[in-house]
Amino acid sequence: MRAADLEPLEPYAGRRDKAWRCLCNGCGRETSPSLGGILAGQGGCRHCADVRAAAGRKTDPDIAVAAMRAAGLEPLEPYATSVTAWRCRCAACGNEVSPTLMKIRAGGGCKFCATHGIDLAGPSKVYVISHQEWKAVKIGIGACTGYTSRLIQHERQGWQLHQAREYTTGAAAYDVEQAVLGRLRQAGLIPFLTSDVMPNGWTETCSAARVTAAEVWAMVDEETRSAEEPYAPRVGGRPCAAVLIDAEAAAAEMRACGYEPLVPYPGRTNATWPSRCTTCGHEGRPTFNAVRNAGQRCRVCRAKETQAKRAATNAPKAQETIRTAGLEPLEAYPGSQTPWRCRCTTCGRETSPTYSNVNSGSKDCRFCALNSATDERASAEVRAAGFEPLEPYPGRTTDRWRCRCSCGNEVMTRLSSVRSGTTGCKKCPRSGSRTDPVAAAAEARAAGFEPLEPYPGKTTDRWRCRCRCSTAITLTLTSIRGGRTACGTCSRGATR
Repeated sequence: MRAADLEPLEPYAGRRDKAWRCLCNGCGRETSPSLGGILAGQGGCRHCADVRAAAGRKTDPDIAVAAMRAAGLEPLEPYATSVTAWRCRCAACGNEVSPTLMKIRAGGGCKFCATHGIDLAGPSKVYVISHQEWKAVKIGIGACTGYTSRLIQHERQGWQLHQAREYTTGAAAYDVEQAVLGRLRQAGLIPFLTSDVMPNGWTETCSAARVTAAEVWAMVDEETRSAEEPYAPRVGGRPCAAVLIDAEAAAAEMRACGYEPLVPYPGRTNATWPSRCTTCGHEGRPTFNAVRNAGQRCRVCRAKETQAKRAATNAPKAQETIRTAGLEPLEAYPGSQTPWRCRCTTCGRETSPTYSNVNSGSKDCRFCALNSATDERASAEVRAAGFEPLEPYPGRTTDRWRCRCSCGNEVMTRLSSVRSGTTGCKKCPRSGSRTDPVAAAAEARAAGFEPLEPYPGKTTDRWRCRCRCSTAITLTLTSIRGGRTACGTCSRGATR
């Protein structure tokens, strides 16, 4: 445990799979890994592992800046992390905002230029309302007028207005509301209602038995007096479109991520954008959202990098395995499924097995294992079996090979058949379980037939013989063994 930078806080329990309380010397946090996990190579401290993983996933600062500028925001300080508030200035309205990179990648932008939710740059109001039936008090903000006003929506649900105050900007109203909610939350007064009772705004409700509407409004007055300088209201109407993406800024962000756009920006972040990878040249169709939200790069390059990392990790073991099998690598380890150029230490020939085949038990090269052969070796093997090659070796043991049998017959055989024991063509006399030609001739004579040619070699082959009636016929040894003792002429004469 100490070798893994962990200091035990309790004695060893005697089991490798039991959690062992330790103190991480790296971050000072308490953790409970098992000894078995440490011996297996696992990291002991989960927090340190998360920190290392986060450092590996951290977005490149240049890509982060490009993402902010693509959303119309100019950073005012260096990039920290994707979840850290980042001070920026909106290029459209000039206000200073502090969004996170994660929110920008999710489609956010300047809160003053947003087209949904509270209009932070337009007039707004803070209101306190109460509900007699639910015995609840609520604080909220919303538009001053209009059918979509939150205050009008709450009044339809039975809420009654206690008091309201208008502000020149929604940002000022939002600051006051958040300050009051912070005080109520610190006192443990919110929330009171649940989302089932009040789906919209239940987190800003408190019990009327614990705090009255007048007390909440007093907090509003106090926070309004202590508020900072008011925000400058927007000149003109609210934007009618969501945060627009500048085409040039979007193209710059694509180039920062390794893509060269082939067509202009399609206008939507979720639309496919034909682009070419500047590293490998592969043409793909990523969406701007995928590139911006996750820093997605070319899938071909990602696959190659993953394969290269895996190969680098497995290379020492692979080289040891391949040398144990009697092969000397001639190039770097390419991966488990890619042919690997090697030289056989037994026969000296160059071969290209895959690591997966060698690792699964194939210990010889293809020449030593007789799975392949040179032209000289293959020709020598077929000559030993009684064949003379009439053309060069076709290259594979299962390919048909034109040869001449020792009996003079031209045949098409295979090296694999020769290696399986074939020693002649089908017309040649056979050995072993085949009938001996002398015995076959004796059987024919015993049945009343005189052979006119040598036995063809198979019991089903046609055999020219002469019957006792001097008629020349063709028959098979199978028919003789089946009881045939006369030709057709003899049979007809006997019938008459």
